[in-house]
Amino acid sequence: MTAWLVAIILIIVDVIWACRVDFRIAKGSLVQSAQVLSAVLAVTVASGLASRPSYKVPARKAFYENVAQSIQWIALMSVFMHAGALLQYLAVATDLPLVSDALVSIDAALGFHWLQAYGWVMANPGWHAVLQFAYASGSVQLLAIPIILTLTSNSKDYAEFAVQFIVAVVVSILIAAWLPAESAFLHFDVRDPGTISTVSDFAPLRSGVVRELAFASSQGLISFPSLHTILALCFAYSLRHVRFVFPVGIVLNGMMIVSTPTQGGHYLCDVLSGIVIGVLLIYLVRKWFASQRTVERVAPRNEADDGRTGLVNS
Repeated sequence: MTAWLVAIILIIVDVIWACRVDFRIAKGSLVQSAQVLSAVLAVTVASGLASRPSYKVPARKAFYENVAQSIQWIALMSVFMHAGALLQYLAVATDLPLVSDALVSIDAALGFHWLQAYGWVMANPGWHAVLQFAYASGSVQLLAIPIILTLTSNSKDYAEFAVQFIVAVVVSILIAAWLPAESAFLHFDVRDPGTISTVSDFAPLRSGVVRELAFASSQGLISFPSLHTILALCFAYSLRHVRFVFPVGIVLNGMMIVSTPTQGGHYLCDVLSGIVIGVLLIYLVRKWFASQRTVERVAPRNEADDGRTGLVNS
């Protein structure tokens, strides 16, 4: 319920902000998104109803409840990703001074030179292919992880991941709005395929030329901190109770973090800040879920105690 409240608040913020700056969603995109979200919500309601009947076999009942819970979180993620995409574009359009030069200077002080790293990767096709695969796996994992966690009866871990995802996106966008940085692809004018073209909306948004969002073609424009890095940590952590997948998740997401500078056009500062935020985020969300579980355990016990007290007094 709390996560849905956050999503609703975010939608309200999006609408008010967009109206104030005359930003709009493409009409066709709005219709398509409404159709997709309607279908997702319909499936969510259906799965919730299917999990209500009392099945004679406890294992079957637990399975349907697990599936229903996962689908509910998937529905929330679908709604949130639309709201998050709009919030990102609105944040970029604020056009505050860029901090890219400062990030490049800090990288140099740490001994990291982006152009040299990018040149080395491009000169080694084998490494380029491996890193590109790892970086691109992020979108696949967003689809695969809920399936894996549902089939292994770990819907609670997916709920935890969904909250991590929501908080990560909101925090990253707020930081990027305050400390905007252009992609290293833009900063160093890299025009290889799949580089500067992936962030082509950045400059037009900041200049005011673009004032419309089409969800189907929206781009990831947040550079600092690296959302890819944060999510890589969350991806791996979400699989911790799936013994045969967890080691693969660690290796794959470790490679994703390594790939982020050259394949995602991020500065080293982006990655380091993403690691710090990701670790802190996982810890805080874990603590919050632990406290929620404690409340759920204590509440029935208190109700039972109150019932016994009432019988004694009567």
